[in-house]
Amino acid sequence: MFHRMGQLFLRWSVRVILHILFRVKFVGEKQIPEKGAYILCPNHRSIVDIPISGTYSKSRWVYFMGKKELFEKPFSRFWMNVMDVFPVNRGKGDIGSIKKALGYLKKGEMICVFPQGTREKDGEVLPAQKGVAMIAAKSEAPIIPMYITGTIKPFRKITVYVGKPFDLGLRRKVKYSRETYEEKSQEIMAHIKSLAEVYSSEN
Repeated sequence: MFHRMGQLFLRWSVRVILHILFRVKFVGEKQIPEKGAYILCPNHRSIVDIPISGTYSKSRWVYFMGKKELFEKPFSRFWMNVMDVFPVNRGKGDIGSIKKALGYLKKGEMICVFPQGTREKDGEVLPAQKGVAMIAAKSEAPIIPMYITGTIKPFRKITVYVGKPFDLGLRRKVKYSRETYEEKSQEIMAHIKSLAEVYSSEN
């Protein structure tokens, strides 16, 4: 009970702070389904992407994969546990974190995975890692692309575009090559990067 109340209070507090500091505007938030297993996939430019992705998903709770370094300091580890972030050892083929993600998806929850695996630097758009496609294949969960754009500075506007869920076409009983996973992960990034143009063409 205390755990959930703490989560809801923190979620509300973060939403208020983000609105004040970054004037976050959401476009297409209604694309996020209220029920069912989904993988939310945003681009990753700054640490602010995490609270944006976690608090602007309607009323749904979002479970995050977070780099294991976030759990090394007591204060940071406490908040990671409060927010149900689970650690991943990046670049090591962390089977435990993949199983944790699949467990949430099996229960019909929504998880957030940053396909690029790390933050972009100097405006460089990094390619996706194959891990997100592997999770999609083993869970058969649809992808929800999210594109975060704008200046990551206080009182400068940030716009977040949320796309329609789509199926990567991967199935759990089929064995795929590394190349297929890499190709499908890049497909996710292509959906993410196209969102601003998609919404612009609709107006």
